[in-house]
Amino acid sequence: MVIASHNNSPSIPIPPVSPYGTFHGSLFQYSSSLIAFESSPSPPLLSSPLSTLKLDNDNDDSVRRSKKCILLGGLSDGLIPTPYTQLLERACHEVGWDLVQPLTSSSYTGFGHGSLTRDTFELNALMEYLTHHRNADIFAIVGHSTGCQNSIHFLKHGHPHLLQKTKVVALQAPVSDREGAMLEPGYKENIKQAQMLVESGKAEEMMPRDAFWAPITAQRFISLQDTNGDDDFFSSDSTDEQMIDRLSHVGRVGQQSGLQLIAAFSGKDEYVPDHVDKEQLLERMCQAMNNNNHDIDENNKTVASKLMLHNGNHNLSKGENDAHIFVKAVKKN
Repeated sequence: MVIASHNNSPSIPIPPVSPYGTFHGSLFQYSSSLIAFESSPSPPLLSSPLSTLKLDNDNDDSVRRSKKCILLGGLSDGLIPTPYTQLLERACHEVGWDLVQPLTSSSYTGFGHGSLTRDTFELNALMEYLTHHRNADIFAIVGHSTGCQNSIHFLKHGHPHLLQKTKVVALQAPVSDREGAMLEPGYKENIKQAQMLVESGKAEEMMPRDAFWAPITAQRFISLQDTNGDDDFFSSDSTDEQMIDRLSHVGRVGQQSGLQLIAAFSGKDEYVPDHVDKEQLLERMCQAMNNNNHDIDENNKTVASKLMLHNGNHNLSKGENDAHIFVKAVKKN
């Protein structure tokens, strides 16, 4: 480890360079207390005289592209939520898109007192802001981990005119929170306590510290970890009928808007129990999303496609080239 000292002060370790990269762009408020970061294709020319710099301005559409890719992280994530964020940014710029990273009320540990409904409300607000003030006309959404649940929920409950503008959704690590939690000690007792709080009108009361790794209300605990909770989209023990009920709206939206969805699952995802057949689960999820054959002509295009990354881990930080393969697949769509 490199050690630095200055003016005879104690030696301290030099912090590493930003491991997920350095980003240049615009930071802005899209709601009263919420911000987002939109990447620029290249760093600003700081060596140029200030009078010659073209500064970003929400009233100037000439400096921004109309296609926006929104990156949604998982539980406890915020800005730069994944190791492949910079890869995604570069891919976006190569095909004429801007990358947008929002902070929502659920970012970092805020998810513990939130809901998918609140997240969709704020995603609607972000997209409306981008449309009216930052030249947006077409959207893509890339969801990582719980960002996948956000994406699925938005496709059912988002504003209809925004759904029409959403042309690509990519799910990276669409995994069940519940199935892993069920293997933890005290699971049944924690679920029972959360249910009792909800049933007694105390849904927004906090769970005990040892029930979860972050502060969390009884209602959000149920949503994440109980069978058929609001977040329970991707569990392998769901029946085909349950998956169709939760996911088939994706296909309907796709047929109406031209949306294409890619679902990427990692073969070595550390948050998926060993007993789960990951390839079979991915196949079932995509079949459920495409279960619209009764409503459309058989010649219409499949909406959801699958991408199995056999050596990938949860956030694609370990498997060789997995992040590149995923980003390339997103770029292709």
